[in-house]
Amino acid sequence: MQETIIDLIQQNIADITWILILFFLGKTILKLIVRRLEKVVDDGDKDHISQKEKRIETLGHVIISIGNIIIYTTILFVILNMFGVDTRPILAGAGVIGLAIGFGAQTLVKDFVSGLFILVENQYGIGDNVKIGTFEGDVLRITMRSTVLKDKEGKVYYISNGSIKDVINMSQ
Repeated sequence: MQETIIDLIQQNIADITWILILFFLGKTILKLIVRRLEKVVDDGDKDHISQKEKRIETLGHVIISIGNIIIYTTILFVILNMFGVDTRPILAGAGVIGLAIGFGAQTLVKDFVSGLFILVENQYGIGDNVKIGTFEGDVLRITMRSTVLKDKEGKVYYISNGSIKDVINMSQ
């Protein structure tokens, strides 16, 4: 057993090196992008967080989440290749499955598109006090799929972005 693992490592040292390089390089690039965005909008005032800073914080979370998915998927395919698994059929199958899921999960796609427009149009950001439909509270988190609010009583509401029609932002 131990010899098998050592043999596997010796045979695939180049692939293992690439996996480690991809992982650390990808993570570093993600952090650099987010830090650069934060520096661009930083006005130097530590006491007051501007709307742009809130927006960049939110976009930073989204960039890191999407980047992590890309990094881990790439590493998974490199590992599968390392074990001799042909990934071309997997990629082709993923395309077909993705198409089927796209048709079947239209509400999920609607949530993602709505989330993108919420972020790009800066309708609200983390920390803003908003009223979405009948829910009112402070925005705790915004993802591509949902918005999380916390009201004055401490109740937490998860609202899918696709169901958000009108927003009243009391912080702007």
